[in-house]
Amino acid sequence: MQSMNIFSGFILYVFLFALGIYILNKSSILFLLYFVVIVTYLRWIGKRKIEIREQIKREIVEKEHLTLDRHNKKLKHLPIWKKAGYLSNTEYLAEKERKIRKKEQDFLLSRSYRKRSRHVSFMKNLRTVDNLLTLTPIEFERWVKSNIFEKEGWRVTETKVTGDGGIDLVLDKKDEHSISQCKRYKNTIGEPLVRDFYGTMISEGVTRGYFVTTGLFSLSALKFAENKPIEIIDRRVIAQKYL
Repeated sequence: MQSMNIFSGFILYVFLFALGIYILNKSSILFLLYFVVIVTYLRWIGKRKIEIREQIKREIVEKEHLTLDRHNKKLKHLPIWKKAGYLSNTEYLAEKERKIRKKEQDFLLSRSYRKRSRHVSFMKNLRTVDNLLTLTPIEFERWVKSNIFEKEGWRVTETKVTGDGGIDLVLDKKDEHSISQCKRYKNTIGEPLVRDFYGTMISEGVTRGYFVTTGLFSLSALKFAENKPIEIIDRRVIAQKYL
């Protein structure tokens, strides 16, 4: 069909060309008039072809939209399992249940993995805390200074080796003035040591005190520190927060 249209157009242009030659031989004025008519006609034909193509495109788009609207209206009345492409509602519900169980299983496995990873990391950090027992008391104080307080932005001053009055480190940050006692202990810190430290805090007039140890605090020591401005940092806190 397209080849026929091309052939017909070719014949028409040959005819118009031959007619123009004939008119030119008869009269140049008639040829000029003929030329104007032919140019106007060809321009009109060109515009008409463009309009026809645009109209065809619009009709195609409108037809596609109409088909899509009909399809969407049809889908609205379909059950959800048919929309999802399943053969039955039972198959759809079974697959939905399987996906839910898969998500739950993935979540539980992920949580279990994170928990195991934290436990392994925590146990590794506890072994690192045990290695701190090989330090001298002065070396442990300096470790606490560098790895705990200075990392948290404190200005730390070490006290004299002897006669420190239960104060190992003096801490300053903005308007807060505090003290710290560092005990490189393997055993449990009892209430008497915490009570003595609290007495030192009162005598020094500090806002808060930090008791740091490689050991653990007894229940009575923890109970004494409750509701008091004493920050307890034992081996578990060091392993969880500072390693």
